[in-house]
Amino acid sequence: MQIALYGLAYWPELQPTRLPENTYRELQLLARQYYQMTSLLIKAKVDFNAICDQVLPGMQELMNDHAGRHKLSDFVLRYRHTTHILEMGETRFRKDYCKWAEKKGYRNRERMAALIFATAQNGIPVLPNAPSTQIVITEAIRVLHTVEASRDAILTQMQALAKTLPEYSLVREMPCIGDTLAPRLIAEIGDVRRFHSKRALIAYAGIDAPPYQSGKFSANNRHISKRGNRYLRKTGYEVMQSYVMHKPANDPIFTFIEKKRSEGKSGKLAMVAGLNKFLRVYYGKVTELYRSLPQ
Repeated sequence: MQIALYGLAYWPELQPTRLPENTYRELQLLARQYYQMTSLLIKAKVDFNAICDQVLPGMQELMNDHAGRHKLSDFVLRYRHTTHILEMGETRFRKDYCKWAEKKGYRNRERMAALIFATAQNGIPVLPNAPSTQIVITEAIRVLHTVEASRDAILTQMQALAKTLPEYSLVREMPCIGDTLAPRLIAEIGDVRRFHSKRALIAYAGIDAPPYQSGKFSANNRHISKRGNRYLRKTGYEVMQSYVMHKPANDPIFTFIEKKRSEGKSGKLAMVAGLNKFLRVYYGKVTELYRSLPQ
């Protein structure tokens, strides 16, 4: 009833709203699940690392899991405990590790085997080499791999959907935006045509500074409003981190970030300013693209 009364009172001033197409709605649904799975994956990694430190101390410093590779977790599954490595003896362990590493496609096998055995000799495990410990380790790795596979499957579907949209290739060609960031960015912004201006998109992201006035007082130093889409702010911040990491030459957005830093702004404030400029560029390019398409 309140919405209806508001509509009746302000009907002449209300602007027509473009409902999102199914592709954008599906993308946003998948993006929400992607963030959820990412959160679960971080927790699973923390749990696994904590257990790893208690059964194979020092091994995390020697090897790390990378995208699509599970060297550390595969190693823990095979060798389980510091005691197990030491009971094998150095000669037998080196041969066994080199054979296993060659099968898995890992490099520096001889040198790594020596480092692992030396680390095992100096390590003091907290948990015993017992069946209960092995169950905990196995289940922690299973959860880690399962959640990672679920997140990757969601991302793959997001990429497939995003590629059907006209703006995907344009967004993908923007500096520092890869196959992971592009679908997530499109999912959070949605159909850019529903925003009447660049300022509306920036307000939707919640990085606009709201007016602050009281009588004759007017504040000059204000924080961002944070009233908009927090997922878009998070994704946008990752985009800015990508800019700072890759440092694209002669790029106006990276140049703008560096300019703000040279003016004494903190890294976070400089990246928020860069995100503001990035969204303006995004809005202009994608809007121009849709205007050029036949209706």
